[in-house]
Amino acid sequence: MKKIGILGGTFNPIHNAHLMMAQAAYEQYQLDEVWFMPSKNPPHKRKENIVSEQHRSRMIQFAIDGAKQFSFSCLELEREGITYTYETLAQCVEKYPDTKFYFIVGGDSLRDFEQWYRPETIVSFCTVLATSRNGMSEEELKRRCEQLSAKLGGVFLPVMMPQIAISSMEIRQLLADGKALNGIVPNKVSRYIRFHGLYQEEPIKKIERKEWNSYLASTLRPKRYEHTIGVANTAMQLAAVHIGTKEACKRAKWAGLLHDCAKYLTDAEMLIYCKEYDISLSTVEMQNPALIHGKLGAYFAKHRYGVTDEEICSAICCHTTGKPNMTTLEKILYVADFIEPGRKMDSMPYSLMEVRKMCFCDLDKGLRMTLANTVHYLQKGNYPIDDTTLQTYDYYNATENR
Repeated sequence: MKKIGILGGTFNPIHNAHLMMAQAAYEQYQLDEVWFMPSKNPPHKRKENIVSEQHRSRMIQFAIDGAKQFSFSCLELEREGITYTYETLAQCVEKYPDTKFYFIVGGDSLRDFEQWYRPETIVSFCTVLATSRNGMSEEELKRRCEQLSAKLGGVFLPVMMPQIAISSMEIRQLLADGKALNGIVPNKVSRYIRFHGLYQEEPIKKIERKEWNSYLASTLRPKRYEHTIGVANTAMQLAAVHIGTKEACKRAKWAGLLHDCAKYLTDAEMLIYCKEYDISLSTVEMQNPALIHGKLGAYFAKHRYGVTDEEICSAICCHTTGKPNMTTLEKILYVADFIEPGRKMDSMPYSLMEVRKMCFCDLDKGLRMTLANTVHYLQKGNYPIDDTTLQTYDYYNATENR
């Protein structure tokens, strides 16, 4: 039988003590996995003090990246209204009948466990693993576990770990006071909080160029970040071939690095941001928000990453749809996004290898092949095609015949 630990909570934000709790429970009770499960609307917290579930989810995912023993669970986020632990556990038991569940709590939650909604039902679905947080001694932890086991008819077991004086409330206060979070939250989480200005009243600061890579790695999921690096390197190589100056190579690399800087947002979030920033969208873009990360990315490049080069912003803006009469940099970014080494796909009417070779030999021909493949893919899948893409396709086919 599989043994799964569940660490629930608001995670507003997630911090290193959460990770240590999960690791200690995983090791001491030989769990197969620990699920980090953020609450949607916890009954005991004031909702107005909680950042969006999208922000909290992404911070959790960045915190546990690379830890194979940890997984993210959106089970509670998928439910509407107030989320109660007993309902969550009932759903888990029903969905995974061959799994034994362990619910991980801190010492503060252990003290108040009897005041939770339907505590007897909770312990009928799981074993409770309690850690000695917030000043609770090991002796007190063991004694409290024994008391609750006897009183509620469940199994409460202690998890031993060092005392760590970290709470999400204290972290929010540090951020409000403009203080650093060194050693309190994972670095990716700290950068994500700063990028979005979470829990802070002061204006969001622009990211210095030397920090771009770190912040991109702290907002994009790992595969998207790998793609980003592939595009940046490919764009730089294309610029070396077709322009030939060090400055052009740098600008192409910067455009590649930032081309997907808004890609981590959900479709709904992108639409909200575009409305907030007064970014005009076509009908097709409204219907297919995946297209608009270029326009929003150009805004982020300028206002979050401090890019003042208008051509770089323009290249980022049009890298999803293209546009007629593109500059060389805009062409380079458009095709680099298609041919970067991490791309592995069947493409028609031209193979990916053919397109790659042509882009380095003749940029305009490579661009036409890329456009032909893009339009073919969209038509074959019955996907909506933005008018700008069709105009770009027609424009460059016409120039071929001039």
